[in-house]
Amino acid sequence: MNKSISRIIGVIMLIVAFVFIMFALNHPEKSFSWNNTITWLLYGVYFLVTVVLLIAPKMKK
Repeated sequence: MNKSISRIIGVIMLIVAFVFIMFALNHPEKSFSWNNTITWLLYGVYFLVTVVLLIAPKMKK
């Protein structure tokens, strides 16, 4: 994956995360049907992938 595609995907993921957080803060009555541990694990994986996509293009091979 080249640098520009990686950065574009990373920025899109950040925007989606921001929109999701704004929605979640305005609708506290909605929730996932599974355990909170699974939810936090999914959040962590999403954050890790976003960081890798944003930092990877800056690293030298």
